[in-house]
Amino acid sequence: MHLLTPVLRDYAWGTTRDIPELLGMRPTGRPVAEAWWGAHDSSPSVAHAEDGGQPLDELIAADAQACLGADAVDRWGTRLPFLLKVLAIDKPLSIQVHPDLAQARAGFAREQRGTGGLPHTFQDPFHKPEMVVALSPMTVLAGVRPLEHLRADLVRLGTDGAETLADALSSGDLAHYMTAALAGAADDRTLAALADAGAGAAPQSSLAVAADALRHFPGDPGAMVALGLNVVQLERGESVYTGAGVLHSYQSGVGLEIMANSDNVVRAGLTPKRIDVPLLLELADPRPAPAARPRVTTTAGCIDIVTDAEEYALTVVSGAATIEPGPRIVLAVEGGATVTGAQASLSLGRGQAAFVRACDGPVEVAASGFTAVARLPRTDERQAMATR
Repeated sequence: MHLLTPVLRDYAWGTTRDIPELLGMRPTGRPVAEAWWGAHDSSPSVAHAEDGGQPLDELIAADAQACLGADAVDRWGTRLPFLLKVLAIDKPLSIQVHPDLAQARAGFAREQRGTGGLPHTFQDPFHKPEMVVALSPMTVLAGVRPLEHLRADLVRLGTDGAETLADALSSGDLAHYMTAALAGAADDRTLAALADAGAGAAPQSSLAVAADALRHFPGDPGAMVALGLNVVQLERGESVYTGAGVLHSYQSGVGLEIMANSDNVVRAGLTPKRIDVPLLLELADPRPAPAARPRVTTTAGCIDIVTDAEEYALTVVSGAATIEPGPRIVLAVEGGATVTGAQASLSLGRGQAAFVRACDGPVEVAASGFTAVARLPRTDERQAMATR
């Protein structure tokens, strides 16, 4: 077992206090948007031992069989399959999608050939299915909302641009709508009408949420894409899953996020970061569909949360639970936790995390609050999701 030091990200959309308070750090007044616990090769956590520390990806590569287990090595080589994060959101994240595995491999290879090894959009050749569990109330946009509801909101805006966007919905999906919105139909008059309509709309409605995104990013046509997405209100402990091609944007709140070990994001608005509208339109699934919810199983002392992603599952422990062998990251979000295996025991305070190796065998996690365990799905969980 190894204590982990996370990597922090100071993206402009982050809050200033939530992550520092979780980690027991003094806030500086600057945003801290994300804390990463994992082994992505661009930003690995540091794994500590009595003789010092080393990047977690290097520790795993030095003895992958012991750290990951034979089955995981057969499937993913020396790469830890998952990445665990805490997000603290003060203003909306970008409108974005993630590629599937084939798209990520092809895009990464294409950019490596074309840029001499300097990636632009594709940071690695892996996909990034992700799940967020709310640690506070969260507002999330995920997937395309029913088009008749979107059309009704466009009629309410009453501008020529909104009429053009409503006509674009005749395709039966959001593809032509997004193209039109990002190519000029979301003009100043239409965005002003969105701001006015959102100010008078019911809180947490699509109009209100899209108008709030526009308030943070004045003049950004991505706000009209936000209007086309499902608004998902998560209470603490609730979760939503975002697979490849699903348009999404986290709007507010603090969440625990787990994903396949990748940093591939393609953006098309509501961000100062690099955008690639043509690629987003190529990768996005424009068809209306409700936001996907994970499978949640509650037993005494813990909650298991599973998606159709093969790379991860999450167990939330509030009492005591036995966690089966495999690579695991244990994070004490609230209160403390003790991780006990056959050969060693480790105590975690709030905000502390540990990497538990496959060779440590089954471990007992005893938590006095909210402790998250990132792990691989069990066989029975994979089978249950396959028949869902």
